[in-house]
Amino acid sequence: MGTARRTGHSSRRTFLKAAAGVTAGTVLTPGSLWAQAAKVAAKASTAAIDHKKLMTPAQALEWHRFKAQCGPTYTGSVGWKKFTDFVFDKLPGCGAVDLDHVDITYDHYIVDDWPNRQTHAYNSGAAVEKLVTDGTPVPVVASYGMTSGFTPPEGVTARLLFYDPAHPPVDAEIEGKILVFQTAPYPSAPYTNNFLDNYTVTDYEWRSPGKWSPFHTVVPTGISTSFHTRWVWGQVNGFATTALRAKAAGVVVVYDLSPAAAFGLTQRSVYTRNGRAGEGAQYINCPTLTLDRVAGAKVLADARGGKMGTLSLTARFQRDSGRSMIAYLPGANYGTARDEQILISTHTDAMSLLEENGAFGLLAIMSYYNQMPKASRPRTLVFSFDCRHFMPGGEGSWEDYDYYKIHPDRLKPIVSTIGVEHMGGRQTVETGPDGNHYAYSTEKPEDGGVITSLIDVNNNNIWLVETVARAATDNGWPRVDVKSGTGQPGVNGVFQGSVKSPMNRGRAFKVPGVGLAGDWPGAWTQTYSQVDTEAGPSGFDEHYFLAQVAGLSQVAGDLMRVDPRVIDLGWGEIKTALVKLKDEAFPSAQSGAAGRHALLDQYTAAFRQAEQGAREGATTALKTLSKSVSEQVAPEARAAIVTKIDAQVTKLA
Repeated sequence: MGTARRTGHSSRRTFLKAAAGVTAGTVLTPGSLWAQAAKVAAKASTAAIDHKKLMTPAQALEWHRFKAQCGPTYTGSVGWKKFTDFVFDKLPGCGAVDLDHVDITYDHYIVDDWPNRQTHAYNSGAAVEKLVTDGTPVPVVASYGMTSGFTPPEGVTARLLFYDPAHPPVDAEIEGKILVFQTAPYPSAPYTNNFLDNYTVTDYEWRSPGKWSPFHTVVPTGISTSFHTRWVWGQVNGFATTALRAKAAGVVVVYDLSPAAAFGLTQRSVYTRNGRAGEGAQYINCPTLTLDRVAGAKVLADARGGKMGTLSLTARFQRDSGRSMIAYLPGANYGTARDEQILISTHTDAMSLLEENGAFGLLAIMSYYNQMPKASRPRTLVFSFDCRHFMPGGEGSWEDYDYYKIHPDRLKPIVSTIGVEHMGGRQTVETGPDGNHYAYSTEKPEDGGVITSLIDVNNNNIWLVETVARAATDNGWPRVDVKSGTGQPGVNGVFQGSVKSPMNRGRAFKVPGVGLAGDWPGAWTQTYSQVDTEAGPSGFDEHYFLAQVAGLSQVAGDLMRVDPRVIDLGWGEIKTALVKLKDEAFPSAQSGAAGRHALLDQYTAAFRQAEQGAREGATTALKTLSKSVSEQVAPEARAAIVTKIDAQVTKLA
């Protein structure tokens, strides 16, 4: 275990800021709540941002150009060290004190293809990824399977075997072959909730105005590549499991992606028996290459014909070390028993510019609040820079190195959390004949020209949702989608997706939280996607980045001031329980919809009293709600809700 040590381009766009952006989404239920929620959401934030104190777009672009020169920043790599040295060296100047860290050593899988794209080209003389089938070289290999291993210099020669999912080969047929997979197309409707959650646009708690694809339908790649890339990219782990079990000599995966969209695309796969990594993991050598749909067409035909192939992958494992860092921007009560803290987290490791540029967002937020007197910061801001996200298996495989598992006592002052990752990216699309032209969307930012800011509020709390809505509207944050998870329908009464922001630690720590994750993967899990991407120059939009920084800074400021009883998890639990009541839970003549709406009106009235600091009024309103639930809801459905309401009354006492 690591030892903890404490030591002292584009033109500016006009983003939509209409007040209607708040009223459109802060609706909790139809009917009377529309006007009430809109009125409250339109109130001025107590932490309105002074944009003159933010970093400038030019400075944001300068920082990102520096990071782009570092290339991929996998933990312990040369690029990661340059990037994190840059970030950590700036912490004291941004007001950070009491820096603490956890050191981690791990087996780092390395393919030396950065920054030379010719390492993917067969005839370049520099290729480290090569494939020949039936005597014909594949001109360009898109990428490789992370942790999949390596071949001798001459490669591995074996018969190709196509994996037909309709008639899958048995393990004995696969052993010793180069197994060739073609990613499956989307399934036919009706879709499972898991499919809806990951590969379609779903309902929400609030979202910004603009063009959005219809709910629960496949999003064409001419609008966004994020969904489709996530679909094909997410199949690699399943392919690896099959190949490892059957002792294949190697694997080729043909993505249903255009050449540029597939190029450099890397997926966080783990080639072990159980698919898990961690200290002492035994990786199984099964070298894997990935191809785009054009380069893969002949390979698929050759595999179906049982032709011979030679696969070459030059790679290695190397023992490297990384560091996760914690820094504090002191609040008014820092160092005393009265100190309360907001944890703001990101990760520092991955392959592209945006995938792990949240560290720059944290620096920008820290710098902004450092310009205020300590006495003006009611709560301490804690900044966490984690390095485990793209280590094999991610954070879950390295949980013993979690700072707060090592120091559980330091969780006690934390009253809320913010997660930050994937900032400032433009949206990529596939267009042209057969969808093989890869480019940036020409839509306006608010209509999908930038990657969507997926926001997680990890508890269905009115205040949290409205705070994000205000921050987005006040700061011209153009593309925002706020969700509270699959446990309840969204404002339109249909299925909403789950959290896409693992950097928001609130869910794990059981405290309220908000998290930003720009939609992925699209361009942003490609090795060569830095300031420029395979879609062209200037994939990073510094103005979008600054809008996100301003919005998150305002959210942080509001979290510094809110009474913890207002964002208490119990409020969201009550709301979720009410929203989920089925029609049959209302046995009286009143319809289920009307019954739910009436109860939610009472709930909101109680919450507004608490929000205004009127605890007696909130208590009275909650007791009225409890009585209504007892009278109107069937016995088998009412007990759990009444228990939650009574618990909230106790907390307000």
